Amino acid sequence: MIVTTGAERLLATEHWLLAAAEDRHQAVTAWAGGGLALLRCGGSFAAVRIPAERIQAAAISREPQEIDRYLAKRLEGGPVICDRAASWYYALVPARAARRWTVSGSTCLGGGVSLGVPRPGTTAASGARVYWSVLMDSPGMLCDPAAVTGTVTAGTQRVSR
Repeated sequence: MIVTTGAERLLATEHWLLAAAEDRHQAVTAWAGGGLALLRCGGSFAAVRIPAERIQAAAISREPQEIDRYLAKRLEGGPVICDRAASWYYALVPARAARRWTVSGSTCLGGGVSLGVPRPGTTAASGARVYWSVLMDSPGMLCDPAAVTGTVTAGTQRVSR
């Protein structure tokens, strides 16, 4: 049996994400300084941008830790980035989802769009403005678009009440 450590998975995830970097050297430098790497959507992944208000409504909470736990469960461990200052959540989904995304209350960012992505492992506890609400557990592990649709729909319905 082969055992992979968390550190090995984290490194593999970094390399997988860096394949989408506009400038790999700049991305590595940004991460080393605690910043964001600009990664191109549309190749390895797309990103569903969801207003924090919808996520908070779906989770029935405004507490970041509760929201993170809710998203981890609801999206079955699929990776989600939170931008606290801009009040957005970004669920990473397969790139093909961008071609037919029509879910009200969200936008799927595909080809031609870049996303500022924190270094894997950056959590809310770090105090970072942008962090992984749900960590990417391994390379290529993405959210199921149907689960993201359900989450956005639940939030939209609660906001509408």
